[in-house]
Amino acid sequence: MGKKKAAGLAASVLAMSVFAAGCSDDSNASEDGVYTYTFFNASSTGTDVNTADTTIGKMFEEETGVNFDIEHIVGDSNQKIGTMIASGEYPDLLNAQNATNDVIDAGGFVPLNDLIEEHAPNLRKLYDPIWEKMKLEDGNIYILPSGVSNGYIKPPNIGQSAFFIKRAALKEQGYPHPKTIDEYFAIIEEYAKNNPTTEDGAETIPYTLLQYDWHVGQLFDPPAFLSGEQEGIMIDRETLEVNVHHNKEITKTWLGKLNELNDKGLFDRESFTQNYDEYLAKISSGRVVGWFGPRWESGAALDTLELDDDPYNDFMGFPIVFEEGIKDQYLNPESYVTSPGMGLTSGTDEEDQVRIIKFLDHMAKIESQKLITWGIEGETYEVNEEGRFIRTEEQIAQIQEKEFRDEMGLTALGWYWPIMAGVFDDGNSVDPNVQPEVAEMAYDEVDKEFLEAYDIEMFTDIFTEPEPVPYIPFWDAVIETGSEAQLYDQQSRDLIKRSYPDIILADPGAFDSEWEKFKTSFDQLPYEAFEDVIEASVKREAELME
Repeated sequence: MGKKKAAGLAASVLAMSVFAAGCSDDSNASEDGVYTYTFFNASSTGTDVNTADTTIGKMFEEETGVNFDIEHIVGDSNQKIGTMIASGEYPDLLNAQNATNDVIDAGGFVPLNDLIEEHAPNLRKLYDPIWEKMKLEDGNIYILPSGVSNGYIKPPNIGQSAFFIKRAALKEQGYPHPKTIDEYFAIIEEYAKNNPTTEDGAETIPYTLLQYDWHVGQLFDPPAFLSGEQEGIMIDRETLEVNVHHNKEITKTWLGKLNELNDKGLFDRESFTQNYDEYLAKISSGRVVGWFGPRWESGAALDTLELDDDPYNDFMGFPIVFEEGIKDQYLNPESYVTSPGMGLTSGTDEEDQVRIIKFLDHMAKIESQKLITWGIEGETYEVNEEGRFIRTEEQIAQIQEKEFRDEMGLTALGWYWPIMAGVFDDGNSVDPNVQPEVAEMAYDEVDKEFLEAYDIEMFTDIFTEPEPVPYIPFWDAVIETGSEAQLYDQQSRDLIKRSYPDIILADPGAFDSEWEKFKTSFDQLPYEAFEDVIEASVKREAELME
C-alpha cells in the first residue's frame, strides 16, 4: 500500500569513463559521452535550465559526465503529476511535492536503499542521521529530502514563518514593536489610513495571504503560532498528545480577526482567487503592508524588493501571539525532514539509475556541498585566517543579483537536491546567510537603522529561542493511502478552502453562523483518526531520536 511522507580535459575524460564504465545504454548520451537526464520539480516555480549551462553545473558535468534538464511546475502540480501517473511516463528524477504518496502508490519511484549502499557512500553518510526515518513500512527508501540537519545554528534573519510588516509603516509610526495580533493589525490599519496609495498611485493592499495549490499555510497555520505552538498543530510536550486546531476556539479567534479586517476594508479580497505568481507580484510591487508566512515562500518577491530603489518597501518579521504572556515559538529547532524530496523513477534504466545516483553522490561530497551553498572560493567567498567563511561587500552585492546566482548555479543546484543544513564540521554555517560574519557585513544602512531602533544585533533577536523537540516537523508523518487519516487530510483541506472565504468575507453579523456551519461539517470528518496517526508518528520520532 502506498505511503505518504507529509552543481583539464584529461580529468574530464577520466571522470566520464569511470561513470560510464559497464554501461551499454547510450540513449541519454551525447556524442561526447555526456549523459543528459530530466528532473521535474513540482516544489518550485522557476526558469527551466540545463545544469551544465551554469558554472557549478558545468563543473559537475566535467567531473561526472552527467547533467540535468530541470523543468519547474507551472499551474496545478497535482494535475501535472496525475498525468504522469496515468500515462506511466515520468522524468528520470522527480520531486512530486504533495503528490509524492500517489507516485509511490503507483510504483513510480524505485527503492534507493541498495543503490545508495552500493554506489553512493557520500549520500549514505549525508543521510545517516535520518536513514531509519527515511524508510517506509516496507523497509524501502524512495525519497531523498533536502536540508539534512548537521547541528543547529540560530539564524540571524528570519527565514521561517512570522508576521511581516512593511518597514515604511514601522518607520512612519516611530518603530513600534507589536507583540499581539491586535497591535500588529493596528499598525497596518494606521498606515493604510494614512497611505491609501503608493507613491506611484497604486492602491495600497493592507493585508494579503496566499491560498493556492499546496500553499495553504498562510491561512491554516496562524492559530497554532499565535498560541505559542511550533508548526501548525497542537502537541502536548509532556504527553505528546496531538490535537488539530481547525475546530477550536483559537481558529475561530483568528478567523474573527480576519473578518474584522475585511469589514474595515483592510483584507485583500483577491486572496482566495490569486495564484502564486499573482501573489508574488503583489509582494514585490511595494503595495502590501502585511502578510504571514515563511519568508522562503515569498522569497522570489522579497529578493526583487531588496533590489528596488526604496529599502522601506522591504519587510520586518515579528513573532506575533494572541496576547501578552504567550511564549512565541516561531524559530525552528533542529529538525530532521524526510519529505518531500526527489526520487528516481521506475521508467529509468538500471544503468542510468547508477549514473544518476553517482551524480547525487558527487553532490553529497563536502567540497560539493560547499560549492552549491557558498559558491567558489575566491569568487563568491573568502576564507580568513581562522578558517571562517566570509564575504566582501562586493561579493555580497554580487550574490544578491538573481542573474549572477542563476549563472553560477546556486539557484538550479541548491535546495531540492541532496543538501545539508546546519553547520559543516569545520564550524562554518551551511547557509551563508546564517553565517554571522556574512549577515553582519550584509546589513545595509537601513537594516542598521532598524536594528538600532529595536536595540538588537540580529533580526531574530526579537524571537524566543526554540525549544528542542524530537518530532519536528510533524507533517513528515507517514499516512496510509486510502486510510481515514488520509481521507481527513484531503477532505479537511477541501472544506477549509471552501469555508474560510465565506467566514472571513461574511458580514460581521453572519460570522458566528458561518463559523458554526463550518464547525458542524468539520466535526463530521474523521479528524481523530488523523490525530492518532500524527500522535503515533510523534511518539515514534521521539523514540528514534532518543
